[in-house]
Amino acid sequence: RITEVDAHGHEIETKEEPKTRQLVNLSPADAKAVADHERAADSLIEKDRLHQAHAPLCEAISIRERALGFRHPDLCKPLCKVGGVLRATGKFDDAEKAYRRSLEIREKHGGGDALEVAGTLEALGEVLRAQGNLTSAEACLREGLEKLESCRGPKDPEIGGSLINLASLLDQVGRPREALVTIQR
Repeated sequence: RITEVDAHGHEIETKEEPKTRQLVNLSPADAKAVADHERAADSLIEKDRLHQAHAPLCEAISIRERALGFRHPDLCKPLCKVGGVLRATGKFDDAEKAYRRSLEIREKHGGGDALEVAGTLEALGEVLRAQGNLTSAEACLREGLEKLESCRGPKDPEIGGSLINLASLLDQVGRPREALVTIQR
């Protein structure tokens, strides 16, 4: 069983990308080191030892940064994974930094995968919500929902979770009617 932490800090089963594709821009030694650190982190995540998973994930990112530079698009997914671990362990300020950095890199490189951007925006919105920054959280959740709908269409089942998150926030900020309209879409 292969698992990882999603953008919301939840453990999910995934189909592992072939390491050769994922690590194509690294030397063989760096690719092996990154794969080893990521496997160690995945094992810790699977055992719900999220605090311990942070260190090997950061080491894998450091190797990528040394080899590829600090603004390479291959850093985006690992940064989001670190953000998910940090979010799940309550380290919201650091999670926010990881998500924002991923988004900045994607923006610099033309936006990247719209579905990944949507997920990152939603995760950032939830982090901002946890920090009490509700206005910015709403903006992120709305933008993430918009991107998700443009990729998947408004009837895709995945949209439901995003609508629930936005409606919950709207209710939290005292806009229950708007929350009801959102959830009934």
